[in-house]
Amino acid sequence: MSPLNRPVVRRMLTLFAVLPLIVLCAGCSDFWVSDSSIQTVTVSPTAVILRADATTPDTYTLSSSSLTVGGTTATDTTTAKWTSSNTAAVTAASDGVITATAAVGTATVTATDGGVGGTCAVYTYTGTAPSSLTVTATGFSSGATVTAGTYQLHAFLGSSTTEVTNYVSWTTSNSTGATISTTGLLTVLSVSTSATVTITAQANLGAPAGTAIPTAPEGTLQFTAD
Repeated sequence: MSPLNRPVVRRMLTLFAVLPLIVLCAGCSDFWVSDSSIQTVTVSPTAVILRADATTPDTYTLSSSSLTVGGTTATDTTTAKWTSSNTAAVTAASDGVITATAAVGTATVTATDGGVGGTCAVYTYTGTAPSSLTVTATGFSSGATVTAGTYQLHAFLGSSTTEVTNYVSWTTSNSTGATISTTGLLTVLSVSTSATVTITAQANLGAPAGTAIPTAPEGTLQFTAD
């Protein structure tokens, strides 16, 4: 064989050697990544509180949306697969409707689409639906002057001792004075001048099927960052 053809033969042999691997990997989900591949799934809201009752339990309709690698956002509430981590306390239907049972407990509800999941934390309780929340802090009282550092906040249903810290949404009125995490961890920042900060906890409540969702109860804690 002419020496001029040897490189061509070597390239052909190399191609034949790797071709089976290409065919094999083509069936792998991670081999081909297109712009339409789902990157994240977000469930809204991320936390819900439901009243448990044997005859008229609370329900709540969750929604989910997906973000693709290409940057496209789409609602996938009815196409996602909905599951509950604790069906003894909360059930999840295929359309995103979650329902409390007669048992008090917690559950993580997951919406899965394209192998990617988003979650909502759910807490169930018994008794009358609260019209407000009580917010307290470990280390200081409302209205106090607080130095830089981290402090744990707590949220309770109404004036009860039922703590729902991890099942409410937390916001701060002044992010230059303090930040707040999704679990109620407060970080008071160093400031050059005193700053008034109001931290708000808000709960998403459910309602019996066919009735209106009540106004989300809130609770606040105000202090001065110094």
